[in-house]
Amino acid sequence: MAGGASFVERRRFLRLNSDCPVQLKQMPQNYPVQIHNSISEDISEGGLQLSSFYFYPVHCKLLVELFVSQEAEPIKVVGRVVWVEQMPYQERYKVGIEFSDLNEESRVYLRQVISDSALS
Repeated sequence: MAGGASFVERRRFLRLNSDCPVQLKQMPQNYPVQIHNSISEDISEGGLQLSSFYFYPVHCKLLVELFVSQEAEPIKVVGRVVWVEQMPYQERYKVGIEFSDLNEESRVYLRQVISDSALS
């Protein structure tokens, strides 16, 4: 970068640019159940980025169902919104979600999907 500044990569996990179907339910359970469908933009073991017509506030907890394969069951994980950005000239939002309780089996499966896609 110009002026001697350098960019520091803070991500801990390999990211896969992927457009997987995602279903989101806001938590806690006493909220009226509303399921919002979306499409991921990128996925990692630590979280995902997606675009949504629905606004989720930062720190909002979500139940995320991630459909990474047509052959396998969806990955179900609780996540929290870490950033939100309205898309210019649209009523859509880019949303960053950090996974908070991805079980080991799902983590290994997701890691394999990402690794396989990165190699192809």
